[in-house]
Amino acid sequence: MRQEELVGRALAMVRESGGRVTRPREHILRTVVHLGGHPTAAQIHAALGGEGAPHLSTTYRALESLCAIGALSHVHVDHGEPGFHLSAQVTGSPHVHAACSTCATVIDLPAEVVEPVADYLRDNGFEPRLGHSALSVRCPRCVGEPAVTDPAAR
Repeated sequence: MRQEELVGRALAMVRESGGRVTRPREHILRTVVHLGGHPTAAQIHAALGGEGAPHLSTTYRALESLCAIGALSHVHVDHGEPGFHLSAQVTGSPHVHAACSTCATVIDLPAEVVEPVADYLRDNGFEPRLGHSALSVRCPRCVGEPAVTDPAAR
C-alpha cells in the first residue's frame, strides 16, 4: 500500500471516531509513515522540525490520541521509549515485534508466528496482548557482542 493511501486510511479512522483532523495529527501521521519502522516520540518530534512544528507536548498528546483512536499503535522495547507505527487496522497487517536487547533494532513478525502462544494463554484464562511489548532477542549483528544491561549505554 502506498504511503499516501496509508495516511488517508489513518485520517479516515480519526474522522470516523468523531475526532478532528488537526494539523499536528496529520503531520505526525505523515511523519510516522515517512520515517517507517518504530520511531519514538522524540524522533517523530525531531523529524517534524522547522517552522510551524508543534510543541513537544502537543506531539505527545497527538500521539496519545492517535493511539486511542486506533490509527497508531505503540510498542514497548526493553527499557527504552515506546516506538510508534500505523496500527494493524490501518495497514491490514497484524503483527508483533521482536527487539534486539543490545542495539534496540525492532523487527515485525507476522501475528501467526505467536498464535500458538496466544492460544495457550487464552486456554489458561489469560487475555494476550502480544503486540504491546516486543519480544526480547539478540539480532544477528549483536549475537557475538557482550550483552548490554544498562539501556543508557546503547
